Amino acid sequence: MKSTLFAAGILLASSAHAATINAASLTGPSTPLQTAQYGVRNYSAPVLVDGLHDPASYMAAPALPVWQFASGDPTGGVLTFERQTAPATGWHSWSRKGKVLVTGGSAATANRVYTVYNGQQLVAAINEAGNDAKIIRVIGHIDLRWSENNTVFREYTSYADQKYGGSISIPSNTTLVGINDAQGRPARITGTALLIGGELALTPGGSEETDFKNWIAAGKDGDDYPTWTRNVIVRNLVIDTPWDVNPEDSANAYADGVTVSRAQNIYLDHITMSDGDTPESMATGTFKTRHDGALDVVRGSDYVTISNSVFNKHHKTTLVGNGDSGRAWSDEGRLHVTFSGNWWDGATTRLPLNRYGQVHLFNNLITGSVSTTNADIKFASGTDARYRSNMLLENNYYNITGLKLSEFCGKAIKGKDFIGFRSSGHIFTSDKAGTNAVDGQCGYALPAAANLWTPPYLYALQTATSTLTAVPAAAGAGKLK
Repeated sequence: MKSTLFAAGILLASSAHAATINAASLTGPSTPLQTAQYGVRNYSAPVLVDGLHDPASYMAAPALPVWQFASGDPTGGVLTFERQTAPATGWHSWSRKGKVLVTGGSAATANRVYTVYNGQQLVAAINEAGNDAKIIRVIGHIDLRWSENNTVFREYTSYADQKYGGSISIPSNTTLVGINDAQGRPARITGTALLIGGELALTPGGSEETDFKNWIAAGKDGDDYPTWTRNVIVRNLVIDTPWDVNPEDSANAYADGVTVSRAQNIYLDHITMSDGDTPESMATGTFKTRHDGALDVVRGSDYVTISNSVFNKHHKTTLVGNGDSGRAWSDEGRLHVTFSGNWWDGATTRLPLNRYGQVHLFNNLITGSVSTTNADIKFASGTDARYRSNMLLENNYYNITGLKLSEFCGKAIKGKDFIGFRSSGHIFTSDKAGTNAVDGQCGYALPAAANLWTPPYLYALQTATSTLTAVPAAAGAGKLK
């Protein structure tokens, strides 16, 4: 039985009552650890890799941040929000088996609660705990280019050094949170990619695609495929997307700030993401693309929520699904993702770009400018519904300087080759158009009945106008204490 409720003038949508599954119980003993190869520097020299990553493209990061290293815990180790489970609003709280409670590491025993101040401590905590429930509290500034207790700095020396030595793999049943330091500053991660999951074959040397297809052909449940990473909570962190010292080619970099890949039941909340101190404009020469995605959800990942977060000063902000027909084997019917309470402010594209995903965006704030001369923050495109995607956009607020109302469709909202697109209840303002309510459907036909869907989870839908003040007040790192 489904119901629609009204409370204080706010619409609430709810689904049938059902037993709730603890996401930790979905992590089987065969779930692999994908951590060992990551977080260890090799300092290798630049070389061509499959004809890519030309050594001539090598360029160290042209600027470094003002470091905010910490050595003490202003909380005295007292836990507050760290043991919180994820709320019941968002696709993360669902699965094909029914309702799910994403617990992350909330049940961690005392010896699985870690407080870390540098990259090596973070990697060590992950490797020690494995898939056990664990809480990892970050204080200060993490960057894997620093070693020996943040006293020795060495830039990444090559693509291989950065890919493996500059990435941290987060396993199942993890809560990773930032703790504000003694000066009240949120914890920050720079020069380091966070990986949640990875696409693996069943056996070393096997084929990821062939093994998964064979699993499905044998009539087995894809959700039971052994290589999923599950049940992860990441909150309250500033993440600077890595500068790629040795990119693939002139148009493509490698490392994302956060990559969710073959992962399920993932909750990402109160994160602030940007290019930090190394925006794309600092790139010189032929190889001018030095950042990839900020936060991408790819390779068949499923049941993910991104909430109360801030994205600014970045191109290629978020992909949901990273390929068209060649990825149908992993992505068709997956990539259920919710975006709510987020603020895209000076993020230039992909807010998000969606292939295959059944994506719900509600009560987000999008601000920017098409007339600024600063290419690092110039708005180029917003939500982009692409191949086989099915999207529901509700009550978002857009303020885009220089954009006319007649240009809203095709710039802030656009799409092609999708199977479903519904968009309504938005507000658009600019210095050109004034205040305008826009239905946001942008001339696209409503989906066929077979492609209509309703979010199965409870959510409170506020008016678009309310997001203009509510989102900046709540979104981003440092707001949880």
